[in-house]
Amino acid sequence: MTDPVQLLQQVATQLQQEGKTPSLALFRARLAGRIAPQQLFTAYQHWRNNPVIAAVIENTEPATTAPAMPVDNNDIAASLARIEAKLDLLLSKLDK
Repeated sequence: MTDPVQLLQQVATQLQQEGKTPSLALFRARLAGRIAPQQLFTAYQHWRNNPVIAAVIENTEPATTAPAMPVDNNDIAASLARIEAKLDLLLSKLDK
């Protein structure tokens, strides 16, 4: 892939799949030595101004779904009760 914008879009998609927000610094780290700094900056500006293109690339990738984790309602209820107790404590301290 020789087009810097396409390469940048590919890296942006990878970063988003990793749960990271694409930034110029992350692009520099990922593309070090593969694109000249001026080309990288120009491609970054183009990518940032045209997010629709990045969204189209994301939608063309096959979706992978994680297997559903079994849900234990007792754990959820216990966690919720703990959170509610903490919230009640905080509210009572704020009222004082």
